[in-house]
Amino acid sequence: MFKDNFNLAFKNIKERLSRSILTLLGIAIGIMAIISLMGIGEGMNVAVTGELSSLSDTILVNVGDGFSIFSMGSQDNNGEYLTQRDITDIERILGIKEVTTQLTGGGILTYNGQDVAVTLTGVDSETMQIQYSIDGLEAGRLLEDTDQNMIVIGSKVAHDYFDNEIYPGGRVHINGQKFFVAGVFGEEGMGGLTSTDDIVLLSPRDFEKVTGESNIYSATVTVYDVNNVEAIASEIEQVVNENHGTDDFASATTMSSILESIQMVLGIIQTVLIAIASIALVVASIGIMNTMLTSVMERTREIGIMKAIGATNKDIMVIFILEGMLLSIAGGSIGILLGVLGSRGVTAVLGNMGGPPGSGSLQPVISLTAVVLAVGVSMIVGIFSSLYPARKAAKMSPIEAVRYE
Repeated sequence: MFKDNFNLAFKNIKERLSRSILTLLGIAIGIMAIISLMGIGEGMNVAVTGELSSLSDTILVNVGDGFSIFSMGSQDNNGEYLTQRDITDIERILGIKEVTTQLTGGGILTYNGQDVAVTLTGVDSETMQIQYSIDGLEAGRLLEDTDQNMIVIGSKVAHDYFDNEIYPGGRVHINGQKFFVAGVFGEEGMGGLTSTDDIVLLSPRDFEKVTGESNIYSATVTVYDVNNVEAIASEIEQVVNENHGTDDFASATTMSSILESIQMVLGIIQTVLIAIASIALVVASIGIMNTMLTSVMERTREIGIMKAIGATNKDIMVIFILEGMLLSIAGGSIGILLGVLGSRGVTAVLGNMGGPPGSGSLQPVISLTAVVLAVGVSMIVGIFSSLYPARKAAKMSPIEAVRYE
């Protein structure tokens, strides 16, 4: 009996093919949006995790609240810096492998006769690789250990500060001393772990040469055993804060905590986007219900005849529910395929447009859970959207239905 009901439901869909296609497209669009967003979100999660997991033995020490994805690399330290005593005391902590520092201070950048006040950041090549992604470069390269009188500048410095734009290989002056531009960061706005739009990076040696200062804005600490990284971070905070006689002078942030914060933010964003995309499924369910109600009205006489020859209310309901399920499953399957293609297309466009750092290598991840969830949601939408029309059809009086014209 189920096979007969299934065949009849399939036949009814074929007889109203155009309307059925339009109905299942609604489901397909909703599922496509959800699959695409889940795939891109999971891909971003995997990319970020892969990028930062290799740095699980790293601790960032900053003055103030420390390194945060919400501060976007702001260097607002109220004129306070780490001292050489702080660095020496950190190096004495058991379990620390290496300590590298980042210097910061002001300078005058001169290009084609124009002078602009900028913030200079002195950082060694190893720390630069950790804090500034090479994927974020618009052109050129990051600094190497052997570079002298070379700088890397932000997008605004290169394109907005002066009448003429600066490109890799360009010659500028900092506090009267000649430098060559090794690389230019792409425009970042409020994105990324650190804001690079206004940045001027140079080696610590060159920084001290042009400023005569050694203001230590932050330090990067690597440890021997990643299992001790949290304990060492707490000890670093205690040592530095004791040196300055306060409980909140500096913060030591592990890469693991940064990763957790990023994953939390990505999860919230992904949830909100999926919730918005789910509106399309609500609209699609209304479309299925409308289609099924119209079908009930058109087949009133057919329903009466079926009841007159022995079909039960249950048989009538099963036929209409099967029709809704078939439309939903077909739409869901098409939506999954479009979602896979759509997520790949979006990541490709982001890469070509020079999107956020790492977007060029971002690959969507379509998990089995996402596929099963999509199929399950489409089936549930089909069943619930068909219940009312099916119930209405089942309650029809066979005598009145046969007389219906």
